[in-house]
Amino acid sequence: VSFANSGGAFLGADYHGALARPGIALYGGAPTAAGKNPMRPVVRLDVRVIQTRTVLAGARIGYGGAFVAPAAMRLATLAVGYADGLPRCLGNRGAAWFEGVRLPMIGRVSMDSLIVDATALPEGALAEGALVELIGPHQSLEDLAAAAGTISDELLTQLGRRYHRRYR
Repeated sequence: VSFANSGGAFLGADYHGALARPGIALYGGAPTAAGKNPMRPVVRLDVRVIQTRTVLAGARIGYGGAFVAPAAMRLATLAVGYADGLPRCLGNRGAAWFEGVRLPMIGRVSMDSLIVDATALPEGALAEGALVELIGPHQSLEDLAAAAGTISDELLTQLGRRYHRRYR
């Protein structure tokens, strides 16, 4: 006797065994990689901007200067890092979103912060204290996991205790 996870539950009764364990489906994650996600997303992750600044071309950004600004850029530092469970590999790969605009992560993800390129936003649109989306309507849990080269289950289980949680 075995039991099915979220993906198995969507394969039909022949795969359920004695029990079905909903797993990632409880969090609105896609239970299978095939087709559109039948679940309604229920997890959202927004993080605060703690600093904004403009840097000149040639500025080195992040631990070890992992990113070099190709031109003048407006940057925002976000209050989230690998100590919060955000994968370090998202540096120079992932993105945050603000008012429908994608803000690429640049440089390395630090212990308590990361930097995004806010140049695509109008000047002054993003200020200290603003919330930007890491998981939400513009970027699904699966999108962020794919950018990190992992699965949504791993991403969720790594999220730390420092996040303020609101249950509805």
